[in-house]
Amino acid sequence: MEKVQSKTVNQGGLDIEPLLTRPKRVAIVALGHSVKAFIQEVMSNRTMSSPFDEVWTLNRGLRAFAHDKLFVMDDLKWIERRSPGYAKFLKKHDKPIITTTPYPNYPSSIAYPIHDVIETIQDDIFAVNTVSYMLAYAIHIRVKEVSIYGADFIYPDGNKAEEGGQAVAYLCGMMRHFDMIHRMPQDTTLLYANKTRVDQYGRLSRPLYGFHRQEEMAKQDEKEKAMKAARKSAKITSGDK
Repeated sequence: MEKVQSKTVNQGGLDIEPLLTRPKRVAIVALGHSVKAFIQEVMSNRTMSSPFDEVWTLNRGLRAFAHDKLFVMDDLKWIERRSPGYAKFLKKHDKPIITTTPYPNYPSSIAYPIHDVIETIQDDIFAVNTVSYMLAYAIHIRVKEVSIYGADFIYPDGNKAEEGGQAVAYLCGMMRHFDMIHRMPQDTTLLYANKTRVDQYGRLSRPLYGFHRQEEMAKQDEKEKAMKAARKSAKITSGDK
């Protein structure tokens, strides 16, 4: 992996060294419920070594996760007016902050290369939320393997959804075009990973809609046959008496 050491202070966003890194394995750590899988993986690693070349998180994840890059796609001045405490942490942050507009009073802020990424993706579908911006950027720099945690969007009961899930799913599909791999925990609702089960061959697979009725109907037929046999047996027994 090629990696260039980033500087703590970025003079007005002019230092783009953090954008020159080319990690092969990246963890995107969002803030949804499946982020607990990332925490468990980190905590259970006996060697204390990271399987990732870089860890990217977003927004207030800066206080929760050790990371190499922070993505904050809301304008930093806009944040400052609405959440001064949060802005204070961003101003003092010593990791690269990838954002829409860098400002001198946010020394580590760096401009997201929006035009370059759009040229790579050939679409602006990713411009809907921060996770999709992160994944589009990963595609742009050709990260080989992206592990996605905490990007859930749809809740298990199916009654609530957050904007951006379709864009992230679209980009996950696009990754195959670039010979990239995406990984995600089994309890995330992203790409219905939470519905996967181990099949008869020991592989994780999702239920095949429509085909799942075959087993259901076979069981129902067996049940009806058993009921008919029981009724027939009951009539014979009654006749004997």
